[in-house]
Amino acid sequence: MQSQPEIRGVATELLASKGLRLISCNSVQTLWAGYGHICQIKACSNNTGVSQSLMFKYVSPPSSKSNKNVRSLDEGHIRKIFSYQVEQYFYTYLAPQMPNKIAVASCLASVNTTAKGANTIGMVMNDLRDSFPVAGEKRAELNETQVHAALKWLAGFHGFWWSRADEVRRAARVRPPLEHFKQHKSTELGPQAGIWLKGGYTYLATRRKEYDGLKMDEDSEWSSAFCEPGGSGETSVAELAAGFLCSSAVREYQTLIHGDVKSENLFTTIKGDAVAFFDFQYVGLGLGVCDLAKLFTCSVPLRMLVDDDEAIPTASTLEMQQGEETLLRKYHDQLQRTSGKRYGWSLFLTHWETALVDWLRFQASWGFWGNTEWLEARVRSILDDAQWLAWIKSAYEASERDWRN
Repeated sequence: MQSQPEIRGVATELLASKGLRLISCNSVQTLWAGYGHICQIKACSNNTGVSQSLMFKYVSPPSSKSNKNVRSLDEGHIRKIFSYQVEQYFYTYLAPQMPNKIAVASCLASVNTTAKGANTIGMVMNDLRDSFPVAGEKRAELNETQVHAALKWLAGFHGFWWSRADEVRRAARVRPPLEHFKQHKSTELGPQAGIWLKGGYTYLATRRKEYDGLKMDEDSEWSSAFCEPGGSGETSVAELAAGFLCSSAVREYQTLIHGDVKSENLFTTIKGDAVAFFDFQYVGLGLGVCDLAKLFTCSVPLRMLVDDDEAIPTASTLEMQQGEETLLRKYHDQLQRTSGKRYGWSLFLTHWETALVDWLRFQASWGFWGNTEWLEARVRSILDDAQWLAWIKSAYEASERDWRN
């Protein structure tokens, strides 16, 4: 467990580099599994004496976890260590390029050091709550105004980086956790860490343990639906969807995705008409619809997606309804305006449906929450669509041929 003097010491050094003096430092949140703290700090200028409130994110994984033997490190642990370094890279090198209308925290100073095999990361940032005082709650619905504001932010974020795709690809250097660790034999990514080559934390290459568990779950309808191969040993639906979303077939539409879009990772204005996202630990390359799949399932009120939310619990299958289409069209239109690029509506919908399939595969293997019945009914409808099945098989096979050649 990190000591208060240790945390204050790092904060003091970072503030001093900006001509600021630490007055107070109080922990407001503990990071997952004791990996660090979020602190509110008060600092004053050495020149003017003017004080200000800032946030300090301090990451120092438990020392008992710090070693270089890949067999004794679980994938989740490595993922977390990498994720904080990816987040620091994003805030330090990428976030400053974004326009103010795509609100994110500003990083005033940061550090990433390694001692005795353990990483320590510190970031001093402005307090988003000054302009966005309303916090999203854990596993909570947004109201309608907040949903539209979140969609606007995502379309702006995705569109901005889609138009800068080459820069995003140069930054995307962090491979799946175990793969990256085996190659470099270290949990230290270095000051030029980069971002995830595949944004998000749910993709199949890093969730084999959960997927294998789903295969063995005879009580889940999704075990056979997702995991059983087709005729003649064909690839399973889960493999098809996951493989396509990581393939060269989507390169033209890849952008920077947040990777963990949900209500608790944003603040809003009092009116709810603007949002600021935070927690960029899983930022990386991907399709914007992958961010939308989690948002729609976990944070959008069901009544905004369907015509009759009371009928959903008894619905076996569900085609896209007006509410869902309205939200998607709003996002799609702004995405194209922001990026200056063309994204055919039919192809966009096919990508969206594939993202829903992939997202449900993770929930079915890890745990359900949110608009579960809506998601399951939508995916049953997608899997019943012979045209979609033929398309995903063809697209996957084409991407495999491209990879081999």
